Amino acid sequence: MRKKFFIKKAFVLIFILLIFITYIHGYNEPWYKDSIFYEVFVRSFADSDEDKVGDINGLIEKLDYFKNLNINALWLMPIFPSISYHGYDVTDYYDIHPAYGTLEDFENLVKKAHEKNIKIILDLVINHTSSRHPWFVSATSSYTSPYRDYYIWSPKKPDKNPNLWYQKPTGYYYALFWSEMPDLNFDNPKVREEVKKIAKFWIEKGVDGFRLDAVKHIYDDDYKNIQWWKEFYSYLKGIKPDIYLVGEVWDNEYKIAEYYKGLPSNFNFPLADKIINSVANQRDLGLIEFLQFERELFKESNPNFIDAIFLRNHDQVRVRTSFGGSIDKSILAGSIYLTLPGTPFIYYGEEIGMEGAKPDEYIREPFKWTDDMKSKYQTYWIIPRYNFIGNGIAFDTEEKDPNSIYNHYKRILELRSKYKALSLGSIERIETQDKSILAYKRELNNEGLIVIHNLNRVETTFNLSFSVKNEDILYIRNAKLNNNKVILGSYSTVIIKIP
Repeated sequence: MRKKFFIKKAFVLIFILLIFITYIHGYNEPWYKDSIFYEVFVRSFADSDEDKVGDINGLIEKLDYFKNLNINALWLMPIFPSISYHGYDVTDYYDIHPAYGTLEDFENLVKKAHEKNIKIILDLVINHTSSRHPWFVSATSSYTSPYRDYYIWSPKKPDKNPNLWYQKPTGYYYALFWSEMPDLNFDNPKVREEVKKIAKFWIEKGVDGFRLDAVKHIYDDDYKNIQWWKEFYSYLKGIKPDIYLVGEVWDNEYKIAEYYKGLPSNFNFPLADKIINSVANQRDLGLIEFLQFERELFKESNPNFIDAIFLRNHDQVRVRTSFGGSIDKSILAGSIYLTLPGTPFIYYGEEIGMEGAKPDEYIREPFKWTDDMKSKYQTYWIIPRYNFIGNGIAFDTEEKDPNSIYNHYKRILELRSKYKALSLGSIERIETQDKSILAYKRELNNEGLIVIHNLNRVETTFNLSFSVKNEDILYIRNAKLNNNKVILGSYSTVIIKIP
């Protein structure tokens, strides 16, 4: 009896110890919950072989750029073989676009990135393939092709959405986005297995997750979409328990909330618009109340939701262009979203103030390493309309200027990395009578920060309930402090540690 008692006691102690170790090392929190992501278009970023097209080896050579900026995760826009410049029409899911490198190069990127504690997620485009994909080439050639039912066919053009159906000699096929991007048929179990197999292949290559394109367009039915994403996520977690999936649900907050029933993370498009509009209008449009409402909504669908916050991406007018070229407003918008709860995603070039507008090619222009575009790594796959030679926007000059947008982003990201209250803490609005002031408190355990923004170009004053010491001022731009009085200049931000 005594022996059994001691064995039982030993098991209890071991169990308690395991819980303690888990708590100390933070294993209860997924790695992506407080990561800082950077969305990179490989073609536009860094060229290693002087052909003016960005490549994977260029990314490897620029990993320290991300580390210095406090980026610890990369989202690579499509890198698979494709007919187009952008890669969203895949011809082979198991290889690398030859302009970007080889599978061996990619494996080396993952290895080198992981050595620097940088995670890698891939853009996974599975709503459709390229019309040049071997599956579709075979499917169009014969009614009896083994890949015929990989796509959606009709013997005649349907009355519903006739503009989305395109003709081949063997019938009409459905293509939501473009005639050369035929939609896959997810009602076919073989298609679902193929997609799982593709994801498994890249997980085995070391990737840490996927950005999922066109999440709500797999089926023309939200319920079926969500069931599929549940199935997909469950399968991938069985292979890699800490896999990160983030969905593109370009819709309102209610629709995004629905998709949290199937996915752990989704991009917050409505919040991005709310931030941009508040800065553009120079007044708070109820940003914190809206964020809190959203988060409660998302929580109802998924208690463990991870809000993917951002300002703009590769399909949208760039941040600075949204503000008519204003660097001040661009810095302010960045200072807002990078001090909110959620997992932030920075679109490449946002941090140096790049501009861009439709058509899409000019939102995805080459990253500027130098203003004369003579850097060894400079890409030049397209002649830029916005980020041209001599426009004053470039990494090398901004790195040396303490007041540049680059260095403001860097300082904010350093704070976000250091103070977990900014990434994981609660958020509470601080009431003000002035709608041009946006102020909020971020708290986690015993760590508390106050963030204050002046959205207006006109100077204003904000009174704190306590006096501030110099060591408690973590970040200040266009502002002055005098005891408990904050004098906020135009488009200013102050971050203060609560004593």
